[in-house]
Parts: sequence; C-alpha cells; structure tokens
Amino acid sequence: MRLGKQGHEMRLTRVAIILFVIATALGPSYTAQGYSPIVHVISELAAQNTPHNYIMAGAFVALGAGILYDGVRTFHRTLLPFMLFGLAFGAAGLFGHKPITPSVSYIAWVDSMHSILATVSGIALTIGFGWQVFAAKSLKQKRLAAALALVCVGMPMLMFQMPQFQGLIQRAMYIVVFAWLWLFYPDRIHA
Repeated sequence: MRLGKQGHEMRLTRVAIILFVIATALGPSYTAQGYSPIVHVISELAAQNTPHNYIMAGAFVALGAGILYDGVRTFHRTLLPFMLFGLAFGAAGLFGHKPITPSVSYIAWVDSMHSILATVSGIALTIGFGWQVFAAKSLKQKRLAAALALVCVGMPMLMFQMPQFQGLIQRAMYIVVFAWLWLFYPDRIHA
C-alpha cells in the first residue's frame, strides 16, 4: 500500500492500531451493560456471548495480522518475536474471553485458549524488547527497549495486584506499546 508522492509505505500495523484504538474507545457503547474501561480489560469487549463482540475480536485479528504482515514484508530475524506477538495477539481474538456477566454461558476451554494466547503474545513482546536491548545501536534505544520490557512485565503484575484498576492499567500499557510500534515497527527495529 502506498501513500503520497514520496512513495512512503503505509504500514498495516498503523492502520490496525487505529482500528484497535477506535474499537476499544467505542467499546463501552456497544458491549454488555456494566462494562467499565477502568475495571474491565479490553479482551472482555470480545467476550463470548457478548453484544457486538465481533467488533473487538476483529480488531484483535486485524492488529495481529498487520504486525505479522509488516514483519514478513521487511523480514529480518530480530522481527521474529514481534511477529510471534502479532500471531498470538491476532489468534487471541479468535478465542473469546469469558463474559463479564456471570449468568451468561461460555465455553471454558475457549476462554483458556484466549488466556494462553494472550500470555504468549506478552512473552513474545517482552522477548522482542529484550532482544532490542542488545541489538540497538545507541544507548538511548537500548534504554527505551529495556524500559518497554519492564513495562510488559510490571504492568500485568500491577493488574493482578490492583484488579479494580486492571482495565486502566492495561490501556496505559497498550498506549505505550502501540506508540512504540507506530514509531519503530518494523523498519526501525535493529538487526
């Protein structure tokens, strides 16, 4: 996909980030009553048997596919953890989280698959940032990668410690990660 006279490639990752952010921001207006962006995680917008869950599920798949496509298009080995992140993140969208409403039925193994894939995506992303600590050329880039690896470990731990704010914490983490992906992925990842 090309944009403008200068022929800059439009990265699908960026398009998918925009779609994901819109789906997340509008989520409380289309999902189950009682959903709170402060308390509930983004995956719960794509929960099983939840109104309009296909919107957020599609956003997960689109973002994962965009990351994977951009990684394949400009492939080098340091992109592998980020490509695995995209693959697992997108696949997580195909398996719905359990609903926020306790009385709504759901399939437990599907929820478990979502959790496993979400965990794999987080681990892959953390490994990708860790790899950049060693591969980056400047001290500034190394520090940024180290900080992001810590964010990817620390913020999920904070979510467990403060479940009443897990949605807010997750959104803050996604903002940081998405900003990095927007600015650096895939062309400014260091081989």
